[in-house]
This record gives sequence, structure tokens and C-alpha cells, in this order.
Amino acid sequence: MSSTIYLALPVMLALAVLQTAVLPRFPILGMVPQLPLLVALAWGLLRGINEGIVWAFIGGLCLDLFSVAPLGTTALAFMLAITAVTWIENAFPTSRFFLPVVMAALATLIYLFIYLLLLRLLGQPIDLQTVAKLSPTALLHSALILPIYWIMHLLDQLFRPRPIKI
Repeated sequence: MSSTIYLALPVMLALAVLQTAVLPRFPILGMVPQLPLLVALAWGLLRGINEGIVWAFIGGLCLDLFSVAPLGTTALAFMLAITAVTWIENAFPTSRFFLPVVMAALATLIYLFIYLLLLRLLGQPIDLQTVAKLSPTALLHSALILPIYWIMHLLDQLFRPRPIKI
């Protein structure tokens, strides 16, 4: 796991910059996808709950550095969503197509619910437009997860240690 932290730091930092500086100028159907969440989810589905949580923490913390929300709210919401989804994922049969799509929608709903709850508990105002975008954002993430999952699968194959044959 420790070697993937060195991969997670630059990837998540680049995604956080992309998320905050570029993607708001090019929304998809009026929404901005949460790429760090999708990448952490894909990595968690591929490598397990421990690595998924580490990637979620790093991605959430990087997003928190560029946000006006209290520090740690995105990281905590990411980690709880990835934990719940990777734990639930064990109950389903392994699938490289169906499973990521369903888990992306579920992780998005869990993340947004926890994030909005944390913001409300910390005294931040929540408007109804944000709440109304919960299900469309989950559908958008379901559509975007497959290319991200397959790219992460290729990275996993590239960085996974290969057994030595004598």
C-alpha cells in the first residue's frame, strides 16, 4: 500500500486542481463531476478498502485546500462514502461493468448526503438547488465511472508487484 501513496499524491493533487480550476468552466449537463471521488472509488474497488480510504482522504484533503468549506469535510465525506461502498461491494458478484456503475451512484449519494449534513452541522447554509442535484449527479458519476475504472485498472496492473519466477 505504501507505494500507492506516492502515486495518489500527485494524481489527487492534479485532479483537485482540474476539479476546481478547469471543470467548472466546462460543466457536463450543468454539473461538475467529482473526479477525485470517482478515482478513489475505482482504486478502492480494485485494491480494497484500505487503499480506497487512503486515496479518498488524499483526494478529499486536496479538494478541501481549494474550497471555502471547513477543512476536512470533503475528506471525511469521501472516506465514509468509499468505506460504505467498498464494504457493500463484497456482497455483490465481481463485475467490471455493472458493479462500478452501481457503486458510483451509491458512493455519490452517500458522499453528498454526508457532505451536506456536515456543512449544515458546521453552520454553513444549504440551498435547495444543491439538494436537487443529488440524483442527477449520481447518474452523471455512473456514466463517468467506467472509463475512470478502466484507466485505474491499467494503472493497477502497471504498479502491482509481479511475482518473481525462478
